[in-house]
Amino acid sequence: MNHFEVEQWLDFVRGLAGATDGMAMEHHLAQGCKKCSALAGRLRRFVTASAADARYQIPEWAVQSACDIFEQQRPAKGLPLPRLVAKLVFDSFGEPALAGVRSQGEITHQAMYEAGDYCVDLRMERERRADAVVLAGQITNRTQPEQRVSRVPVILMSGKEVMARTVSNGSGEFQIECQAKKSLRLCVPLRQAGKRIEVPLKNFFDPGKKSGARQPTK
Repeated sequence: MNHFEVEQWLDFVRGLAGATDGMAMEHHLAQGCKKCSALAGRLRRFVTASAADARYQIPEWAVQSACDIFEQQRPAKGLPLPRLVAKLVFDSFGEPALAGVRSQGEITHQAMYEAGDYCVDLRMERERRADAVVLAGQITNRTQPEQRVSRVPVILMSGKEVMARTVSNGSGEFQIECQAKKSLRLCVPLRQAGKRIEVPLKNFFDPGKKSGARQPTK
């Protein structure tokens, strides 16, 4: 008994076989060829599954999550954009603590930086005597607040080493967990602006000390 090729059976189950070939293949199956019957059955299941996949619409949130994961995993080679160093404009360590706050077990620190048209608001939370900290923040365009700085990489670096990275959400907010170090800096590549915001975090994680960036002269 002569058998048909896989390509012919694939056309057959997809309804693309010519009239003559289709009749011959139907007759072949009616003769009880187990090999070709099994092959045709597998191809029918394959075609059905492929059609179902083609109809499936991937949710927008899943696409965006995949893009965010890609941004987080992308190497930070060279950060070639021109650097825009942020200046400190507010430091909560320079303000007197509220009554009763000094005795709490958690250390919090809030600071605000300006870099050109952009503002970076940072908040650090840390348990006393703990090395790990949570650094949360928001990047905004202070001259055009309606233009949100969303879906941009936020990279925490020590020298040339990437310590942690994430991607800002639709409102420009982000959160990073990291180990506290004196030499850290926050880098935010803004390709749409052709700049790279760089926030030096010297002393940012040390209670009682002002952050490393120099206060602007009033």
